[in-house]
Amino acid sequence: MNKIKYDKKDKKIYFTLSVVTTIILAVCLIVLMWDKDVEVLPAALYAGLIIVASFFLPVLSFAMWVMFFDSHMYLKRLKMHGFVIPNNKKDYDSDLDKLVGDEDNEYGKRSIVFDNDGDGKQSAENNQSADCNESKALALISWIIALGMIGYTVFYFIRFSHMLENVGFFGILSIFITICWFIFGFNYFKQRDAKKYRDDVDYKSPLKVRKHLVEGIATIVILLAITVFGAANMYTMSKYVERSKENPEELVQVVDDIMKL
Repeated sequence: MNKIKYDKKDKKIYFTLSVVTTIILAVCLIVLMWDKDVEVLPAALYAGLIIVASFFLPVLSFAMWVMFFDSHMYLKRLKMHGFVIPNNKKDYDSDLDKLVGDEDNEYGKRSIVFDNDGDGKQSAENNQSADCNESKALALISWIIALGMIGYTVFYFIRFSHMLENVGFFGILSIFITICWFIFGFNYFKQRDAKKYRDDVDYKSPLKVRKHLVEGIATIVILLAITVFGAANMYTMSKYVERSKENPEELVQVVDDIMKL
C-alpha cells in the first residue's frame, strides 16, 4: 500500500505545536534573563529551567517545525501532481490508491512526455522546476559546507605545518571529509533531473525517488554535527600533540591513546 504521509489536519497540528513550543521556549529564556538580575527563583527551579530551555525545548521545537515544513511540502507535492488534498487521511484509509479514486483527482490524467529515446514518462509538466529547485538547494547547502571544510583544512595545515609528521593524518582525514561533502552535493544535484528521479507521491512512475528538501536538510544537519564534532576533536588532539612534543614520553602516550580510539 502507498500510504498517505500527511493530511491538512496533520499540518495544522504540527503548526500549532511548533508555535506553542517556540512561545514556551521564548518565555523560558525571558524568565531566565530576568531572574539573572533579580534572583527570585529558587536555585533548583532556575537550574531546571536552564536544562529545559537549553536542550529539551529547542530540540522539541526544532522537531515540530521540521514536521510542519515536511507536511507542508508533502501536501504541496500532492497538489502539484493533481491529487485532491485530504482533510483527513483516515477517510481514505491512508491509501494513495483510494485518494486517486476521488472524482476530483487529476493524478495520472496528465499527458505523457516523450524523451529523446521515445520512452514515455509521466510528467508533472510545468511543475517540475519546483522539484528541481529542492535538489539544487540541497546541493548548494552541501557545497557551501564543503567550501567551509576547505577553509578549515587550509587553516589546519597552516596552523600545524611545523609538525605535520605527527598530525598529518588528521589533515588527510579533513581532505577526505571535504571530498565527501562535494560528493553529497553532486548526489543531490543529479536528482534535479525529472527524467531520472521522481517525487515520493508520484508512485506510479518507475523512476527513482529523489530526496526532498526537509528530509535532505535533516540528513545534512546530522552529518554536519558529526563533521563539526570530528573537526573540533582533530584540532584539540593536534594541540595536545603540539604541547606534548616537549616531552617525548608524553607524546608516545598520546599517540597510543589516539590509536586506541
